[in-house]
Amino acid sequence: MNATPPPELRVELTERSLRCFTFGLLSLIPVVGLPMAGLALVQKWSIQRRAAGMWNPAERYMRWGAIFATWGAILSSAAAIAIGEWIAYSAHNS
Repeated sequence: MNATPPPELRVELTERSLRCFTFGLLSLIPVVGLPMAGLALVQKWSIQRRAAGMWNPAERYMRWGAIFATWGAILSSAAAIAIGEWIAYSAHNS
């Protein structure tokens, strides 16, 4: 975190970091949250690329959004697999 970004970029970084956090929270909804996890991670990568070496006033939100997105993707994938297995089991035993 070397330089303070100009005010316009600081506002953009803050808004995008909060958007990443919001998408990360929404990604915790099983199955439905899987696309939200992708959006949160794309936001994080985009923010990091745009603000390389600059101070991000909302970096904590971006970091937590990425953590939530990772856990949301894991939960959604596990739920999708469990639902698929349950459907296959039900179809096989009918």
